[in-house]
Amino acid sequence: MAKQTPSFKQNVLTAICNGAQKYKDVFLDYEYEVSSKAFKTQKPFIISATKSNFLHLTGVNTKLTASQFFDKALNKTLTENDFDFIKKGQTEKMVKGSVRRKVQFLKDLDKIFDKSTLVEENFVKNKIYCTFAVSENTFTLGFIAVPNCRPKTLLKGNELKNPQKIDSIRRREKGEKDFQNFIK
Repeated sequence: MAKQTPSFKQNVLTAICNGAQKYKDVFLDYEYEVSSKAFKTQKPFIISATKSNFLHLTGVNTKLTASQFFDKALNKTLTENDFDFIKKGQTEKMVKGSVRRKVQFLKDLDKIFDKSTLVEENFVKNKIYCTFAVSENTFTLGFIAVPNCRPKTLLKGNELKNPQKIDSIRRREKGEKDFQNFIK
């Protein structure tokens, strides 16, 4: 008997559930201090993500709260019935294309702190505005400051128009006072 090929939605579900664990390991367990001589508005930027920021990175629509969505994805209890590809002002095909481009990089979120990573302050792409964005060349991750920075968008490829060097990235466990570990 031939093995059945997973549907698009099944593949998205798998990518989201696996990505939730990576997101927790990278962004929920730690905070980051990103420094660059290129920053004008704030030096340095502090990244402090929450569970509710994960949903933005997937591109899917859900009736769950963003925190419920993340918890179900992390616990691998999220089902295909928990999300869809319907968004106001977009066709289902457009949303699926966006989701396809986003979810393939969820497993690579930790690569955003590679030595080759570049940064751009006041990042704009179409209708998306981010306080700053970083790219390691295969994807771009945008952050919004509220006042600490939270992940806002995940885009395929390097979308930075004015890439600048990052001088340092330091990390601390959530709840700790001092940034200690130099990532870069």
